[in-house]
Amino acid sequence: MPIFMDRHDIKGETAAGIAEAHRKDLEIQDRYGVKFLTYWFDQERGTTFCLIDAPDAESARNVHEAAHGAIPQDIIPVDISAVEAFLGRIGDSPESRTEPAHDRGLRAIMFTDIVDSTGLTARLGDRRGVEMVRAHDSLTRRALEDHSGREIKHTGDGMMATFRSVSDAVGCGCSAELLFEMSPVG
Repeated sequence: MPIFMDRHDIKGETAAGIAEAHRKDLEIQDRYGVKFLTYWFDQERGTTFCLIDAPDAESARNVHEAAHGAIPQDIIPVDISAVEAFLGRIGDSPESRTEPAHDRGLRAIMFTDIVDSTGLTARLGDRRGVEMVRAHDSLTRRALEDHSGREIKHTGDGMMATFRSVSDAVGCGCSAELLFEMSPVG
């Protein structure tokens, strides 16, 4: 089945209210051949996103309408690997949630790049160029781990990473820069 993400604009709702709506969706999802995988709620912006395994967008919409009447403003097909890469968790934990999740589903994105890596490799030689990339990767991954970052993609001479907060992304960048300056290849 395809995977869909929907967006609800629900101003003034609480995390507990969204958790209850999600519970109602789960109660009746089987009737429509739908599986709600997870949801994210951003109370500040009044938006909720649901990740849904469904035969089509209309089936997902029908579950919401029957369960609680909150119809999404948008339903779009998504690539599950992209969702997992950026947001991590895609399914509710096996135990029932007693407290609503507070993941707003927003991410800060950080890119690293070894400036003029091709020129540096030409000047330093292939062996030293590979060492430089390995050192970059190792130091960047250490900083990502220290700041709750998630590596999304390796570009050959850099990385793309996501964070749940801008402060973690900035902290990671600063830590990585310090690590690079202290490293023998920096």
